[in-house]
Amino acid sequence: MDIRSSVTNHSFWICAAVAVLTSLANSISADSLDSITVEAQRNRDKLEREVNKFVSSTIVPPDHYDQSLWRWKDNVCPLVAGLNTQQGEFVLARLSEIAKTAGAPLGSETCKPNLYVIVTPDPELLLKQWWRREVDLFDGEAGPTVKRFLETPRPIRVWYSASTVGADGQFFVGLLDATSNRAKSSGRAPWVRIPPDAATRLKLTATRNIFSVIVVVDSTKIGKINFGQLTDYIGLVGLAQINFEKQPGDVPTILRLFESSAESRPPEMTVWDRALLHALYSTSQTSVMQISQMQTAALKDIAPKSEN
Repeated sequence: MDIRSSVTNHSFWICAAVAVLTSLANSISADSLDSITVEAQRNRDKLEREVNKFVSSTIVPPDHYDQSLWRWKDNVCPLVAGLNTQQGEFVLARLSEIAKTAGAPLGSETCKPNLYVIVTPDPELLLKQWWRREVDLFDGEAGPTVKRFLETPRPIRVWYSASTVGADGQFFVGLLDATSNRAKSSGRAPWVRIPPDAATRLKLTATRNIFSVIVVVDSTKIGKINFGQLTDYIGLVGLAQINFEKQPGDVPTILRLFESSAESRPPEMTVWDRALLHALYSTSQTSVMQISQMQTAALKDIAPKSEN
């Protein structure tokens, strides 16, 4: 065999080896890409289920098919009591920033208070004294609901007041509940009646708008948390009607502030919490599909952060 023949044969085997290796590499690469794609889809599906559960379990659902979720429509105006001046200003500034980020309406510095944040070592006594001075403090209620609120063992208790308001700003009798009584006596708008079937299958004719929230902090039960954590918790429960009877699922949320050990407590409002508030205020309150819309919006905000 001459040199040229030897070189040719050698080149042939090299080319063949390269072809085989390239084929194997392409095969392995394709298999790896398929595996990565499947795993990414599984992770996405899991995240979607977690987000859906978080939204549906954290927000209080409507009592009736013709009612909306609760949220602020009028300007939010926080008032803080029970703290020194520096602490109070910190809480007010942070609450304002949370409201702006969420897209909730925020009042001026001179607006009339409607989001009351009170820190006290004896919440029950304070609330009973306040109630005696303002008989409609709990919207005319005096039954088991108020009793549970007054006697709750929670470190932070929250009372929400809302009115049923039509698109034209009028209060409605057709969707009457306890919170409508205060709206009637407030003189803010004429009271009118709508038929119970006025709402369409896709759009509501009236919304449930929060006009007052009382947040009472038991200073003897909050433990060793900082004012940033405390304010972020208040910001979430003060801007959205939170269902305290349900667990939000195994996800990071400031709502776990009093459930976890000191080491595992969230240091601040999480991406999930901010996504929940943003979803509440960026979706249509008159849509019967608002919870579904919120789940989609929250997933859009959370997914990019989870993938990093």
